[in-house]
Amino acid sequence: MNSKTEIIIDTSELRFIEGHGRLVVRVSGKDVEAEFHNLEGPRFLTRYLVGKPVEMAPRVASRICGLCYTAHSISAAEAVERALGIEVSKEVRDLRSVLYLANNLRSHMMHLLYLSIPAIEGLISVLRMRDKEVFRVGSRILAKATELIEIWGGRSVHVPNVVVGGFGAPIRERELVNSVKDLVGLLEDAQSFVRYALNLELPDLERYRVLAALKKPGSYPIYSEGATVAFSDGSILNDKEYYDGLEEVTKDYSTSKHVYFKASEITVGALSRMMLNRKYLSSGARALAEEVDWSINPFLIVKAQAIEVIHYIEELIRLGGELAGIMMEHKKQAVGGMVPDVGELDYSGRSGKGVFVAEAPRGTLCHSCVVENGVIKDYRVYTPTAVNSKSIERDAVELVKRFRPIGMEKLRFILEDLVRSYDPCLSCAVSLDVYG
Repeated sequence: MNSKTEIIIDTSELRFIEGHGRLVVRVSGKDVEAEFHNLEGPRFLTRYLVGKPVEMAPRVASRICGLCYTAHSISAAEAVERALGIEVSKEVRDLRSVLYLANNLRSHMMHLLYLSIPAIEGLISVLRMRDKEVFRVGSRILAKATELIEIWGGRSVHVPNVVVGGFGAPIRERELVNSVKDLVGLLEDAQSFVRYALNLELPDLERYRVLAALKKPGSYPIYSEGATVAFSDGSILNDKEYYDGLEEVTKDYSTSKHVYFKASEITVGALSRMMLNRKYLSSGARALAEEVDWSINPFLIVKAQAIEVIHYIEELIRLGGELAGIMMEHKKQAVGGMVPDVGELDYSGRSGKGVFVAEAPRGTLCHSCVVENGVIKDYRVYTPTAVNSKSIERDAVELVKRFRPIGMEKLRFILEDLVRSYDPCLSCAVSLDVYG
């Protein structure tokens, strides 16, 4: 701190976020600076993977986070498969899509129900909400999403069923059909929960920045073969081009690096997806999205996530129904298990580089894997929170400049809400590469 600093707004440790973080804003006259501190200890999981057999990538990557484990596990399997030229069946891709949707649904519900909505309403816990039905409905949706991950992923955390080349164990027809039926029964409750979220009063803080999200004509892609990365400035890149543009920047005040794209700020996440792809939402989600006056206001991420809750449920119903129909048509009792030929699991002589990009709950996630003779030589993960860290800081500066007249004490709470709106996952953010 220099002698010219007049005021410091320090959130100390941020409440209601995944992990431990802090936002410090320094105000000196008209000059405002912000620092978003990750206080989590470094996790060297990507370094640990170096020298290990490729089969370990999904298992280890799932340990990056306790909320995003499914996204990391599937992305790791895909990165390895692309590195080695492994082709998986359409059924496997569809089942991974189902699992990815369940992952995003669960994460959104955790954020909305336990972290975001109570804080926006000035409560210390969701249990203090006056409308107890909102809590009951949200809990039912969250429980079902967790159950779906357990059924399709093999466990409610760290999904051991996701393996290189497919699934470790097949998914049973009865389990899939029953899961879809349960989701249909929850859809009306989910709509009432989302309407509650859409009625929240949020600050207005529109600031221009370039948005980025996956894009595929005719769909709202989350986990999608053939999708590209689209930017709000009109640029469209394939996954390798996107990866090549990512740059890690070390911050001496944070245990996680920031990630820039071609030395510039971009913002990823639910709002970016909504701004770039909302015409491709499922019918129920699209109808609700039309009720919102969308803008590049980070506080609207909360409402974008709420809209996506409906989209994920409707897509799970549609895709799960299609898979169940395929099983019944072919009189199969299971789908998705690996059925390797002799030696198909022997990757000892295979090499290559693979990049995979998908839409995790908090935004565009990128995994990159370099393999030599079946062993991982280099592994990198670029997380949405690391990408969004610069946007959090710039939005904090803009917020203080605009709302300074209300007083610094009130500003501190709005700054907390700002950071929380991004739904930062600080456990993920400290799992970036540690090579430089």
